[in-house]
Parts: sequence; structure tokens; C-alpha cells
Amino acid sequence: MSSAPSESRLRLRAVLNAQSTAILIACLLLVAVGAGLVYTTHVDPGTETESRTVSSLTVESEYRHSATVTEPNAVFDTGAVLDGRDTYFTRIAPELDVDVATSYTASSAEDVTVEIASTLVIRNVGEGGTVYWRETEPLASQSVSGVDPGETVNASFALNSTAIDGRVASIEEQLGASPGQTETFVTTSVAVDGSVGGVPTASTQTLDMTVTHGGDTYSVSEPGVRSDTASRTEQVSVRRSYGTLRSFGGPLLLLVGLLGAAGTGYATRELDLALTPTEREYLSYRDDRSEFDEWITAFRLPPSVHDRPTAEAESLRDLVDFAIDNDTGVVEDPTTGAFHAVAGEFVYTYRPPAPTADSTATDSTPSADGDSPDDETGAADVDVAEEADGREIGSQSTEGSAAEPDERGDDRA
Repeated sequence: MSSAPSESRLRLRAVLNAQSTAILIACLLLVAVGAGLVYTTHVDPGTETESRTVSSLTVESEYRHSATVTEPNAVFDTGAVLDGRDTYFTRIAPELDVDVATSYTASSAEDVTVEIASTLVIRNVGEGGTVYWRETEPLASQSVSGVDPGETVNASFALNSTAIDGRVASIEEQLGASPGQTETFVTTSVAVDGSVGGVPTASTQTLDMTVTHGGDTYSVSEPGVRSDTASRTEQVSVRRSYGTLRSFGGPLLLLVGLLGAAGTGYATRELDLALTPTEREYLSYRDDRSEFDEWITAFRLPPSVHDRPTAEAESLRDLVDFAIDNDTGVVEDPTTGAFHAVAGEFVYTYRPPAPTADSTATDSTPSADGDSPDDETGAADVDVAEEADGREIGSQSTEGSAAEPDERGDDRA
């Protein structure tokens, strides 16, 4: 005897039977989406436009400054070089030596020219950026051709702090007033021009170094290394690329859709998905059992209870509703699996169905020797009739045998 199908398989059959068309449509949609993703991702992803750098030129410039001790003192030797300081002493090292260093980097370059021009600016500035007076003086200008990548070009000049203080004092004395704040700084322009990566490329930058005079000292403030990059780009078409999710998600959707559609089609055509009445009743019972679990207790009733008349309920739901209306409980017999509710002089009972085929099919099932129960009954009747006929024939033969001796005896007589 085959085992009864599980509840999950019954429910799966019920869903497939009721929703096979919808499931098939959903699987076909997955196939369509997956096929579209596979085609647009792996077969014909198309192109996209992106910017590609065809030449790049990076220019780096910086101020390098120092002061040489020219006056005897108790701290520094005469001729010592003080470099890279923020503050210098006006009395012992009044002259500041400045070097503007410029270099560039590029993957390949030809005919590159580096031009450096520095200018001293002295001005008087008031509130709101108002410039009351301004004086400029060219300091150094340098132009070098054929500069290779990594090669450094230098432009040097010197600033005498004592001379600058005297110049400022002379201007203020001539003007008779100094309404704003006097500033002294060096501005340097750097230009790099040439063929980089076979493409004409140019880069310009401006650097400022401030010199602040404080009487016996002067301070220097410079920006450090100034780096600027000039690049040339062009728009190019490249093959479109996608991420891992789309690359693997498309084939996965296609595979799932194909397997689902094939499985649904096979199950619909080849398998009997429709549930029998007994199987539907069993699933309905299982739904009721889960829904009314809190109303049901499990223990065995005493035998005297079953001496009462029994009323059969059509469903577990009906039995629970009856028990609630009559303020009684529903008992599940752990031995038989039947459900009972005792009220008045009756026992109200519901016996759940087993998830097997209909009893009618079992009744009509042929026996092991190929005969149906009716055939067996008919055959038994025929055997009884034949036995009866045999007895009658035998009695007649006996009578005939008894008569024959008489006849023979009569003849002998």
C-alpha cells in the first residue's frame, strides 16, 4: 500500500492546478526579461561615450630663499647661510636670495619652453582693498627652451630688506601720508608651452611670496610647492560594461524562467493536478485545525461518554462553532484522532479524513485474482448452484443404479 501524500504536496498540487496559467505567464515573463538582459549585456551591450585624456602636463613651482650673514655677531659666523626660515635678521643678513624653481612631468614631450618672470610689488592698501599707491620693479626673467620632463629651470634674484624699507619711507615722505597698510610681495608668473603627447599644450601659474618688514627683522611667507595640471581630453566611444549583478542576474533569470515554464507545462499536461474530494476535505480540515487550535485540547474521554448517542459533524469548523455556542470544549482523542464535544445527552463528533483517494475508487478496485467483489459473489452463487445440481444428479444416478439390479433380477427370474 502506498503512503499518503504529504500536506505540502497536496497544497502544491492545489496551487498548480488553480494558478498554472498565471505561473506559466510569470515564468515566460522571467524568460523574456532574462533573455533581454543576456542579449544587452553579453551579445550587444552597445557603446557609450566617455572622456579620455590624450595629453597631460603637470607643472610644479616653488620659492626657495636664504640669507647670508654679512655682519659679525655672537651667534652666527660671518658667511653662514640661513635658509628656509620664516624670519631673518635685518642687521646681520639684510639681503634675501630667492630662487624660483620650476619643473614639469609628462609621459612624452617635445619642444617645451619654460618662461619665469618675477616682479617686486610695493603698495599701500586700505580697508575694503582700496589701493592708495603701488610701485612695481622687475626682478628676474628667465626663458629656457628644449626643457625635458623632470628638468628644473631656476630664476634667481635678491631682495635687500634695508633698501626696501628705505624705498617705502621715501615714498611715504614724498606723499606726506600713509593712509593704509604698506605691503611688499613678489609675484611670479610661470608659463610652460610645448608639444605633450603629440598635442600642443600650455600651462600657466602665478605664485606670490610676501615679505613683511618689522624693523630689525623681516618675515617671509610663501605657498610652498605649487602644482598645476593641464590636460587635454577627447570623447571616445567604448563598449558599454555592466556590473556583476546584471552579468549573472540575466542568465539566472533566463534559466529559472525556462525551468519554471517547462516544469509547469509538464505538470499541467502529464500529471493529474486536480485534488479528489477527500483530499480537498483533508486540506480544509487542516486549515480548520490550525485556525481553531486554541479551542482544542487533547485527552481521552472516559468510555461512559461514548455510551451516549453520537451526532456527526460535517467539519471541524462546525464542531468548534457548536462547542462555542454551547459553552463546552472540543476534545481531540489522541488514540483515534477524532474530535468530540459533549453537550447534554449527546456526543458530537468529527472524524477527520485521511489524504487518500476516494472510497468509491477503493470499492471498485479489482481483487488480486482479477475478479471484482461482485464477480466473486456471482462465482460463489454459481458454485452453490452447481453443487446443488450435482447433488440432484447424483441422487438420480443412485436411483437408476438401484433400479437396474431389479431389472436384471427380473430378467434372471
